[in-house]
Amino acid sequence: MIPEQFEDIRSFSNEEIPAAMQYFANDLTIKKLAGLVFPEKKFDDVKKLLLSTKSVDELQEKVTAEFVRWIIRNSVKSVDTQGFDKLYRGKSYLFTGNHRDITLDAFLLQLCLINNGLKTSHVAFGNNLIFNELTDIFSKSNKMFRVARSKNVMELAKNSQHLSDYIRFLIKDGQSVWIAQRNGRTKDGNDKTDHGIITMFSMSGNRKDMINNLLELNITPVATSYEFEPCAMLKTRERYITERDGKYLKGPTEDYDSVVSGIMNNKGRVNISICESITNGDLKDFEGADRREVIQAVANIIDKRIYKYYKLYPNNLIAHDWLSGLSTFSNAYSEKEKSTFKSYCDEIFAKLDEELGSEAMPRIKEILLGIYANPVENKFKI
Repeated sequence: MIPEQFEDIRSFSNEEIPAAMQYFANDLTIKKLAGLVFPEKKFDDVKKLLLSTKSVDELQEKVTAEFVRWIIRNSVKSVDTQGFDKLYRGKSYLFTGNHRDITLDAFLLQLCLINNGLKTSHVAFGNNLIFNELTDIFSKSNKMFRVARSKNVMELAKNSQHLSDYIRFLIKDGQSVWIAQRNGRTKDGNDKTDHGIITMFSMSGNRKDMINNLLELNITPVATSYEFEPCAMLKTRERYITERDGKYLKGPTEDYDSVVSGIMNNKGRVNISICESITNGDLKDFEGADRREVIQAVANIIDKRIYKYYKLYPNNLIAHDWLSGLSTFSNAYSEKEKSTFKSYCDEIFAKLDEELGSEAMPRIKEILLGIYANPVENKFKI
């Protein structure tokens, strides 16, 4: 039973699923999507499947997993995994992952958990991604809970405490959670844990025992790697405009457009790696240390493990050589791979040149190539 204090952010319980399925069965968008995800079924059959679904796990295994498989069939060459054999069904994990795509990072992890006979995790996501009633009901039906965004310091502290309490409740209740290592996606390919996330983790529980407080959550880094960043052009554009104007104002449909781009755009090969959980052995040297030192240590461990398990594809190495003007990794990729990546980049450059002008191109090229090259730098640092 979920405490009433979490009513404003929680996902649906099993008892609420039948009403949600009734909504889906009568929604026109779901009807259109069903024709794509279940091409061999008539909608009446899909409708029966929805209406017969009585629990969250059943929905995720029978319906949502098929939606993710449809995404993979249409925009992913392959999905490779590593480390799922380290996970145990009866144990809860606080998966803390690098954040490259708005929705896919978590959805792909969920499918991999299902494929490995494990229970799916709850997923933290920004309330800016609630576009309408459909996305609200869909998210709540799929173990997604809201992270309220706020620029007000007092409100931010209150929201962080609330979120920390909910995450700890889920973990203690034997359920796993996925949350991004930072607020918002990595825009430059440089996966870096926000210390505020670790601070938020520590706000609940026994705050006098910082290390054991964090260890109780079983923090487990997750590294997600895309051969082709599905939103690379959008990220490049945003970073350039932010640098040029000192700020960036999102358009009214921009978050929605990013979600759609992440789903539809080519991702090539994808790798999802479960890293080693943070244990007492990792933090033994910080017993009695200042709170800030412990937070820094945990953030560093997450970063290093994500860098260690991040999968470098030829595109990463080509971009690094292209940016540096050297041929450091030329033996690790073929001329065909180099040509394919160049064509991909040229297509993005042409689109942004038309919108932003030729004077933007030198910096645009640095930004786009940096998205692919920075993981190389990070991996070789360790």
